[in-house]
Amino acid sequence: MRSEMLRILIVDDNKNNLFTLHTLLNEHFEAQILESNSGQAALKVVLEQSVDLIILDVQMPEMDGFETAQLLRSWKKTEHIPIVFLTAAFKSEEFKQKGFAVGAADYLTKPIEPLQLISRVKTYLRFIQQEHKNTAELRLANEQLQTEINERKQAQAALAHLSRQNQLILDAAGEGICGLDLQGNISFINPAAARMLKYTPEELIGCHYHQTIHHAHPDGKQYSLAECPILNALEKKDFNHIENEVFWCRDGNPFPVEYIATPLIEEEQVTGVVITFNDITVRKATEAALQNAKEAAEQANLAKSQFLANMSHELRTPLNAIIGYSEILIEEAREEAIEAGLSPEEMDSITDLNKIHDAGKHLLGLINDVLDISKIEAGKMDIYNETFPVAEMLQEVLSTIQPLIAKKNNTLNVESAENLGTLFTDLTKLRQMLLNLLSNASKFTEQGLIQLSITTENRDGIAWILFSVSDTGIGMTSEQQAKLFKAFTQADNSTTRKYGGTGLGLVITKRFAEMMGGTIIVTSEVGKGSTFTIHLPNRTEQDLSKENQSRLEVIQLESTTAQETTILVIDDDPMVHHLLRKKTDKLGYQMITANNGQEGLRLAHEHHPSAILLDIVMPQMDGWDVLSVLKNDPELATIPVIMLSLLEDKTLGYSLGATDYLVKPINHERLITVLHKYHLDAKTSAPVMVVEDDNSIREMMGRTLKNAGWQVDLAENGLIALEHLKQNLPALILLDLMMPEMDGFEFVSRLRQEPSYADIPVVVLTAKDITTEDRQRLHSGVETIFQKGAYSQEKLLTEIEQVLISVTH
Repeated sequence: MRSEMLRILIVDDNKNNLFTLHTLLNEHFEAQILESNSGQAALKVVLEQSVDLIILDVQMPEMDGFETAQLLRSWKKTEHIPIVFLTAAFKSEEFKQKGFAVGAADYLTKPIEPLQLISRVKTYLRFIQQEHKNTAELRLANEQLQTEINERKQAQAALAHLSRQNQLILDAAGEGICGLDLQGNISFINPAAARMLKYTPEELIGCHYHQTIHHAHPDGKQYSLAECPILNALEKKDFNHIENEVFWCRDGNPFPVEYIATPLIEEEQVTGVVITFNDITVRKATEAALQNAKEAAEQANLAKSQFLANMSHELRTPLNAIIGYSEILIEEAREEAIEAGLSPEEMDSITDLNKIHDAGKHLLGLINDVLDISKIEAGKMDIYNETFPVAEMLQEVLSTIQPLIAKKNNTLNVESAENLGTLFTDLTKLRQMLLNLLSNASKFTEQGLIQLSITTENRDGIAWILFSVSDTGIGMTSEQQAKLFKAFTQADNSTTRKYGGTGLGLVITKRFAEMMGGTIIVTSEVGKGSTFTIHLPNRTEQDLSKENQSRLEVIQLESTTAQETTILVIDDDPMVHHLLRKKTDKLGYQMITANNGQEGLRLAHEHHPSAILLDIVMPQMDGWDVLSVLKNDPELATIPVIMLSLLEDKTLGYSLGATDYLVKPINHERLITVLHKYHLDAKTSAPVMVVEDDNSIREMMGRTLKNAGWQVDLAENGLIALEHLKQNLPALILLDLMMPEMDGFEFVSRLRQEPSYADIPVVVLTAKDITTEDRQRLHSGVETIFQKGAYSQEKLLTEIEQVLISVTH
């Protein structure tokens, strides 16, 4: 028995082919690769050395592959060596039978398909290694098998083309291999196939394949010959690859298989078909396990999202009460101190209350950071683009950050163009990013200079706006900079001990910048300070509309023929009709248009189109209402609907939901200021209704509004609020979303269904994170959404007054 490395001889007159084959075989096999560039050279090699496998080109000068193979088969030493012919694809059928006639084991077509070559060579080498170990047993087995097969008339034609090596390879192959004659009877079958089918080879020879192994679908429904892929291979003279079907075992049970049916062609006539198949039970089980794992992961992600939503509500709600009541107590203590004539030094109680208030705000900031990073990592953070004046946004940021700047005796300098214009992006997130950077600069700088610079630039035809925050603080080493954007990490442990914080501010800022299509860059030097620069695309609503229109135009609607496809476009914008018609006309589609939802539904019933392109933002009946009618109509429910949103004005979150959202707790001082600023005497006779299930928040809101001069009506949930409405209509309703018995969503729906209540403005006051779905549910039902934890009571009353002003005008 040989123990040395197996030898593979490759013969080709083309040096490039030799190099490709040599490289491919070396990458996948531990074998000695021998090369010859002609038939004569190949004969010399096999006479001088032992060769286990020959890969032989057919078309060579002087002595072609057939002549070389004939000589190899005529010599005792080389008659058993498996020969694999390489033929050009366009001549593969011409050379195939000639190759088998001179004793080829197999043939491959050029250009070489690497996976096919490797698979075939693996099969041969596996057999050759087995032959080296069991030569005597394999010779005897082959002789006995040849004797048995030769006794069967139906197998004689097929076996005449098989050399001794071919049959041994069939026996050694792990794949099931089965040959059929033109009548569909099994003419040969290898042991692996018989084992999978739980028969012996002898029991299957002569049996009809359709009646024996391929008669029914997995559910037992009979498999007709007319739909049989194996029969199609015979009729069409082309192979058929089926990735997922079943064969039936002797015990009456099916097992999943992947198989290839390849016709046998002699002199351009189909003489039979070869079926090569694999049992894919393990693969199917693996796929099922992966699918189960995916579903489990999705469920876990859903549970995580629900947990975050609950935590948002449960954590912010009590903090809202703490901060709100501390503001009320501060104001009341200040009034009492003034009445008592106390000096500022004697107002210790106010100082203590301020500490409670500041601690509550600090804790709320930490909680918001943790919830924000969790939402980002869960993929639940949304972008709500809107157009806003940059100067107004900057003024609000500077007003908020100024006390922190002054706390460490720093100076804030702002540099920007006089007319910054407007920006179309997520206002809330940009404001939070700038506050994070300015807060960081203030934290790490004392008696220094902090500078905010706003510039614009054009790179590769794209307009960008840059917000840079520089400081003269402690600066950072390169090692510290490398840790900046890792969650829950600060520059080093000493920084954490001295300055505190979660280490999430910069991480959130970076993630926000990336979600908004930009990035953030940092430069720093120890002892000299740091500069953080946010780069954001300076897009307009029109730019985004063009991008969406471009994306819309690549939508392809599948149909048997374009001329038979009718597309219904429901959009109130004639320009959209024009653009779509130009595109669909080129593609050959028929297009009908509707300017509103009602007309679109009528046309859908009349024409029953192949697809509907539906705009979201339309007057009277918007896209979501149209979609609901379509999907609830049995005649129209199956029509595919493509929603069109050009993200105009307050998009996605705003146009589909409420006008804005703010966060509790509410600043009491600002609340009183607004009440003094606005005088709506006509409204003072009607109360403000507060619908809130949390006792402390409900009482705090009532106390704040009463102190500001408003009448107040308090309700614990939506059901009680509806009862109160029967007695006295309020000027405005402050509504929590998450309540027992009837939540805020259902309350808004019920409110808008009753004509006498329909005009009452509703301001949502919630600790729940408002999702896109929430906004859609609240669409057209509320005026404003305040979210607990971000805005002061001062801001709340400003918005209340503005809402009431708008409804009275």
